[in-house]
Amino acid sequence: MNTNYFFALTLPDETKEYIYDMTEEIRTDFPFKKWLHKADYHITLAFLGNAVDDMRKKSMELVKKSLSDEGPFSLSVHRIATFGEQHSPRILWTGVTGEERLFQIQQKVYDACLQAGFSLDKKPFKPHITIARKYIGDRSFDLEELQVKAGRDSIGQHSFTISTVSLYQSHFGASPSYEPIFTIPLE
Repeated sequence: MNTNYFFALTLPDETKEYIYDMTEEIRTDFPFKKWLHKADYHITLAFLGNAVDDMRKKSMELVKKSLSDEGPFSLSVHRIATFGEQHSPRILWTGVTGEERLFQIQQKVYDACLQAGFSLDKKPFKPHITIARKYIGDRSFDLEELQVKAGRDSIGQHSFTISTVSLYQSHFGASPSYEPIFTIPLE
């Protein structure tokens, strides 16, 4: 079976709890095929796909080197939104604010992975934390209703510090699905 790998920001446990608690209010009213395990919350920086050992090891060295002068930085949970059809979205996610450093770090990770020989997605980087996949409700999805139920006003009140970037390995069918196999501290 293929295994996918990706570099991502590692979220603090209290942030994972905050997002999970925020979504508990909406799970029954807004059914999705898969709600992510809270341990799987992250912000993807570069998706490598099925990476051969040599390229993966090279990317680990290059990413670590590219981030050697980076320190911890703060983000805040921002809003809940979707990707895909408005009335039947593919992805439910929460965004973040305080992104300038995030974009700089993503660019460094992306460039290091290109240098290691990976072909990466060329779409613009849209930082997000996936919460659920594939809406399966009987009625049309209503994002505004979901935002009100999730407490739109309180979403942006959670700030957190990012202090690590990790290389994750996917385990399809498992829960949690993503295992950090290499961690780079931002010091």
